[in-house]
Formats: sequence, C-alpha cells, structure tokens
Amino acid sequence: MKKYIPGLLILTFAFSGNVFAIDKTSGGALAGAAIGAVTGKSVKSTVGGAVIGGGTGAMFKSGDTGKAARKGGAIGAAVGGVAAAATGQSVLKGAAVGAGGGALVGEATH
Repeated sequence: MKKYIPGLLILTFAFSGNVFAIDKTSGGALAGAAIGAVTGKSVKSTVGGAVIGGGTGAMFKSGDTGKAARKGGAIGAAVGGVAAAATGQSVLKGAAVGAGGGALVGEATH
C-alpha cells in the first residue's frame, strides 16, 4: 500500500484543482476526503478529511460568505479544541475538525 500513496496523492491534487474551479467548498471536501482515505485507516479518516477540506475551501471564499465561514471556523476551532482536551483526545485534531465543521456551518447559515 505504501507504494501507491504518492501516486494517489498526485492524482488527488490533479483532480482537485479542476474541482476548485467549480466550487471551493466541494472541491476542498473532495480533496480532503481523498487524502483522508489514502492516508487514514478507516472511514473516520475519510469523513474527517472531508470536513476539514470543505471547511478550508469555504474559508477561502471571498465576500460575506467567506467572512461567515472564517468566523464560524474560529468558533469551531475553539470549541473543538476544548472538547478534545476535555475528553483526552488530540487538541490539534479536535481544533482542526472543529474549525472545518464551524466553517461549513458558518457558510451554510449565511
């Protein structure tokens, strides 16, 4: 499996560039899910990658939508980091998933 990871990552980045031209949120989610699937060992890695990638894509949007996504991402990062620390999980991973989820919620509620 380790021999295939560099090739899959290159294909993922090549494909995600075309998707980013359509919509940054869905392109980021697709790229994040692909990277999570390649580098992770479970469906949880794929879903986490999709949330983080989609939130990152939403934060890169311009205008009021991007501003709402960035604000939601900041709040989500704080909540995710605190929740991860309280449960004994990785604070960095909790903050990343929280930021992605918060950005998606911020974009959707705008």
